[in-house]
Amino acid sequence: MSIDDKSLTVRQSNSLIDASYRIASVGEGRLIRALIAQISPSDEDFKLYRVSVTDFARLFDITGEAAYEQIKKAADELTSRKIKIEKGKSWLFMNWLSSAEYVQGSGYVELCFDKKLKPYLLQLKGYFTQYELENVVSFKSAYSIRIFELLKAEQFKAARNGYFKRTFHYEELRGSIGIETAEYALFADFRRYVIEIAVREINASSNLEIVQVDYPKTGRKITHIVFHCEPARQTRLNVDEPPPVLEAVEQSREIPEDVRDLVAMGIDEGTAYKWRKKYGVKRLTRNLAYTRAMQKAGKIRDSLTGFLARAIADNLGSAWEEEHKEKQERHKANEEAQATKEAEERQKSEAQRAWIESTLARFATQSDDRKTELRQAYATTLSDITRKSFDKDHEHAPMHRMKFAKFFEAQEKQ
Repeated sequence: MSIDDKSLTVRQSNSLIDASYRIASVGEGRLIRALIAQISPSDEDFKLYRVSVTDFARLFDITGEAAYEQIKKAADELTSRKIKIEKGKSWLFMNWLSSAEYVQGSGYVELCFDKKLKPYLLQLKGYFTQYELENVVSFKSAYSIRIFELLKAEQFKAARNGYFKRTFHYEELRGSIGIETAEYALFADFRRYVIEIAVREINASSNLEIVQVDYPKTGRKITHIVFHCEPARQTRLNVDEPPPVLEAVEQSREIPEDVRDLVAMGIDEGTAYKWRKKYGVKRLTRNLAYTRAMQKAGKIRDSLTGFLARAIADNLGSAWEEEHKEKQERHKANEEAQATKEAEERQKSEAQRAWIESTLARFATQSDDRKTELRQAYATTLSDITRKSFDKDHEHAPMHRMKFAKFFEAQEKQ
């Protein structure tokens, strides 16, 4: 079965979807879903599944060499990637794959599922979730795939108009999608780089639409995340149906984003508002970004809140912001220069290709005797090894097209 077929369906038991596991790269997410999509509902046992590098590249819109490297890295990681399923005090640990093999020149990778996955992927009769593979092929984030599946698993509870919601405890959601403690430790970063990216990608490409995300608090701390969902508008049967009425989450007032970010970094809300009035939004935003950058670089050894307070008071982010802008401008200039260079190289390559085609077209107009004479003369300039490829395909052999065109043009000038 070819994975170059966007109508392929991914089917998994809800227990597997709700399991805790880490998908560290989008390549892992893509490879395992492409593999699951090859399982037929009638399969009683796992088979030796193959994924063509060419099909994988075409399906996920990446180049062949990049596809090969993505598959290799993902296969390596999936043979040791742990899945944890818990029910009460019972638990199960297993890997996605028991083996993955690529034979040079074959063009495909052979993969075997861990046999413990059979109840979660084969002969599914009870609670399971399915979706067309095309829903996730455009996702660039592995977290988008996981959140999409977690939401799809809840869609069977939707109301008549298609609306449903799913509530996650913040820490449980992090565990389910495999985010480690040190990653996105600040809620603001988790929201920006996990939740908001997933919402954008799911809404842009899938048959599901996330119409709202709420972040309820317990005291001052965000403890839950609520996704409000409905079928994507382009797939609705009744386009005149009124939009769902979303359940309101109790909020005393709308908190500005810069204040939310300060609170997420451990600053008291009252203090955050005082700083906002004293220093202004731009200064706060600048120094929040500076503090995040220093934290990411591992340069904050003492208190994060203390570092942030000093940064805002002394406006340490001002010089950093200028330097950061200069780096971005240099990077943009380098990208533009590289793009110009690549365009020139493409233009040069296209001109060269056109010249070769024109020259060989003139050669094709020669008499058969003259062609034979020129080919024999050219062959005398070759080594024994290269002559074999020329004898087989003459001037059309890839390694001889340019050399023969130059040779013929030189003969024309004599």
